[in-house]
Amino acid sequence: ADLDSIAGAIGAALLHGGTSARASEINSETKFALNYWKLDCPASIEELLQEQPDQKVCLVDFQQQSQMNPIINMDNIVGVIDHHAIQGNAIVTDKPIFI
Repeated sequence: ADLDSIAGAIGAALLHGGTSARASEINSETKFALNYWKLDCPASIEELLQEQPDQKVCLVDFQQQSQMNPIINMDNIVGVIDHHAIQGNAIVTDKPIFI
């Protein structure tokens, strides 16, 4: 996971009262920043959703279906925070979400 995805997840969790999670192992830049600011690395999304499978999810730093972890239930997505341009194959839900 790169720095913008981890920092975005931590910031969004603090702002909205949630729990940050990461999609993959962190890279060296992210590890340096977390160590510098004395922050814990977020748990993996698999760990969090195994403990709480009905947890609401806000996707951070991506909106492509092809990038989404299959453990995430589409019905539990409540938002997307992303700075990338929306492209084809973007997340589509049956209910409104915050983008």
